[in-house]
Amino acid sequence: MDTNSQNADPFEFKGELVRAPWFYRQWMVAGNPSLFFDRLAKDFGDFVHYRGLFNFYLVNHPALVKQVLQETHKSFDKNSVIYNRFRNAFGDGLVVSEGEKWRRQRKLMHPIFSPIAVKRFFDVMMDSATQLGDRWEARCRNGDVFNVADDMNQITLEIAGRALFHDGFDEESEKISHWTHVINHYSAKPPVPIVTSLWFPSPANLRLKSALKGFHAFLQEMIAGRRRGQDHEDLLTILLNARHEESGEPMTDIEVMEEVLGMIIGGHETSSAALTWLWYELHQHPEIEKRLHNEIDEVVGNRPVTLVDVPRLKYAKMIIDETLRLHPPFWFENRNAMEDVELGGAVVPKGAMVAFSRYSLHRHPDFWKDPEQFNPARFEPDNEENKRSTYAHVPFGGGPRICIGINFAVLELVVILAVIAQRYRVVVDERDRHQMAAHLTMTPRYGVQVKLERR
Repeated sequence: MDTNSQNADPFEFKGELVRAPWFYRQWMVAGNPSLFFDRLAKDFGDFVHYRGLFNFYLVNHPALVKQVLQETHKSFDKNSVIYNRFRNAFGDGLVVSEGEKWRRQRKLMHPIFSPIAVKRFFDVMMDSATQLGDRWEARCRNGDVFNVADDMNQITLEIAGRALFHDGFDEESEKISHWTHVINHYSAKPPVPIVTSLWFPSPANLRLKSALKGFHAFLQEMIAGRRRGQDHEDLLTILLNARHEESGEPMTDIEVMEEVLGMIIGGHETSSAALTWLWYELHQHPEIEKRLHNEIDEVVGNRPVTLVDVPRLKYAKMIIDETLRLHPPFWFENRNAMEDVELGGAVVPKGAMVAFSRYSLHRHPDFWKDPEQFNPARFEPDNEENKRSTYAHVPFGGGPRICIGINFAVLELVVILAVIAQRYRVVVDERDRHQMAAHLTMTPRYGVQVKLERR
């Protein structure tokens, strides 16, 4: 073997830009868009220029994704037609803001979500997970069949509410759930010109306006309560008390509402989807489930899970990593080229949209052995296939705009998995209708019908 071959970077992009035929399989977008992007990559490679109702450059190689998200990230922003639609719902919050506004908000909020800081919410997560386990006792005893996706949505929304507002959403929980559903449904729709503009009286726009009106009124009342002197150790209080380092000024009420809205919508929906897929995969792989149970028995035993246990639940974390690989909740990402950018040996022109599908990237056969197989062992620290340090595995994004809630989300997932798996086996019912749906998040189209077995 020659020296150049030995020193070759396996993550170097060696392909070229391929232009797909005009309107190639455009009809697939209306069905399951993740399969559309997967088909483009399979048919034309890892760097595709697509021209149709929407024009974009698809990248499906870690080196190209890394360049867009990290190496030349200053050449890209989120002023794409898709993110501009998101702005109708999220305003100018951290998810969609740009330039100096984004830098100031990110710097202000980063310490709030550090690995150490999010530990303050362990008790909230533990309490909610324990209460869910208690509610499941009757279902287990009665042999009930139920949609576990509904319960995962409920618990992650509850944790978001309690972390943000101390006592949670209280009597507003049903309204919050409805408003969240409306905003998610709106954000997942194609950014059709004119119709996307909020002034256009489409049914989707009218529903969004109604949901935002209710959401903003609720958030304004919560903020007003803090201004009146209510003192709670919750995220809302922390956000209101935070001060920009340079100016010493706090966020405005509008800025706080935009950030809180982004946390509620973006946080609980993605965690809920991940947990739903997790229970599905554990049922399909009893040997993996058994190893998880053995770890929980060894680390925790019959006592309650503690914060000290979390880093010791290594296999549980590997299961989560593998679930996020195969079923990335926020499966699609895109950027706008702010200038002409050299990418993969070609020039992407200013104003072009660059996109990638985590669903396809995380299944790339050049970087994953048996990519369709659910195998948490691939995330063993000494496994050469471990992709945590590369851009082949980016469930939370990468570069400066990596998801700010990553530490909160991972802690939440580990706690819920450990608490529930300590007490139950979640068994997928034989009548379950399994089909993946990819909208704003990737979820089972019909949920997952399960019953419980006590361990």
